[in-house]
Amino acid sequence: MPPLPTRRQALRSLALIGASTLARPSARAEPTTTKTTAQNKPEPMRLAFVGVGGQGAANLRGLTDHRFMAFADVDDAMAAPVYRDFPDVPRFRDFRRLLDAHAGALDGIVVSTPDHSHHPIARAIMQAGLNVYVEKPLATTIWECRDLADAARRHGVFTQLGVQGHHNGALRVLREWLDAGAIGPVRTVHLWTDRMQPVRYTSADALAPGETPPPTLAWDLWLADRPERPYSPLYVPNRWRNWWGFGTGPLGDIGAHMFDVVEFALEAGFPDLVEAETPWRNAFTAPPWSRVRWDFPARGTRPPLVVHWCNGTRDGAFVRPDAVPHLPAELIASATNGMAFVGDDGTAFIPDMRASSVPRIFPPEREADVLAHRPPPTLPRPKGTHFDDWFAAIRDGREAGANFDYGAALTEVVLLGQLAQRTGQPVRWDRAAMRAINNPEADTLVRPPLRHGVVANA
Repeated sequence: MPPLPTRRQALRSLALIGASTLARPSARAEPTTTKTTAQNKPEPMRLAFVGVGGQGAANLRGLTDHRFMAFADVDDAMAAPVYRDFPDVPRFRDFRRLLDAHAGALDGIVVSTPDHSHHPIARAIMQAGLNVYVEKPLATTIWECRDLADAARRHGVFTQLGVQGHHNGALRVLREWLDAGAIGPVRTVHLWTDRMQPVRYTSADALAPGETPPPTLAWDLWLADRPERPYSPLYVPNRWRNWWGFGTGPLGDIGAHMFDVVEFALEAGFPDLVEAETPWRNAFTAPPWSRVRWDFPARGTRPPLVVHWCNGTRDGAFVRPDAVPHLPAELIASATNGMAFVGDDGTAFIPDMRASSVPRIFPPEREADVLAHRPPPTLPRPKGTHFDDWFAAIRDGREAGANFDYGAALTEVVLLGQLAQRTGQPVRWDRAAMRAINNPEADTLVRPPLRHGVVANA
């Protein structure tokens, strides 16, 4: 693997849409067109989708102005609503057959499959010279993340990670206010989510008992390159995220969105130390609740930063911060997802996971002062959607705001928290060597066991 980008190289301008204008030839199978319609809109993109149930269905239904060239899904039952509504679009169970049949007629492929299959599918797509959008998290292990970022650079394709909040205008307002000193230097961030509700997830300390898969599911294809195990309805559909073999728990689910906000707003970079508290740990499933702490070093004029995360249910109650300076307790209690940036002079609070709204400032007198002397806009405001940013990158030959260089680094930070959860030991990370110092168990989890030859190397 080539030398890693430095933290600043990997994260600086990619966090600011419009700041990067690096040009290179388009990775489209045919030359990028600049032709526009009568409404002065760019030509529709020619898209294929791998995974069209669940999040995949939501993604494609928001892109009906574009041309749907092909669908691939291993689960006919999950895909049935999309297949019913788009009966003329060619469909495949094996995404590789889709590539064989349609690669020469595509501008990009959207991947919305379970976490464990992101790496082999996205890698094969890039090997075919195609642009790719992948839902968060980028992958389930740090090695896979780095491998995808390296493949994107080698194949010269345009990529985007599905952290949709990265394109929010309110995220730019947060960054501008923090840069202007609205709450003073930020030294602590609190993140929390109610995810890992028992009714939605299954906990176990062993593999699920095997059953015969339904005829609508191609189980071997669903496994992708992961080791063989019997099918169970405790994995599919919708319960895979809590199993370490397939998912990344709430950290990969919601933490990817929240750490995108932290990185954009504060350029946190990479931590020196990560620690976690959980009620138990095992080799198979994520715990029902956790508290995780990341310690980041000082960055330029920014002081050292501590990020606290908590999630899940403990004794029938959602796990939240015990207290946040300046923030009323009732706001903490009422927010199922929350982000609080604590500065020396106040706290900026966002009651969601993606900075979808302009932050509130506490104490109230501090907010009144900020609003009376509102910091001027300094960052370009995004146009359109997170998908539109990817499409513009393909057309214009520039990097998308959350491309795989940015997405791999972001996901690595999140997955360091997962390593602390899974091992129950502190993780001191040697990024250059891709290893945990004095935590050999964590080192065994950096790269997943894979079935040999499922996806060819490049």
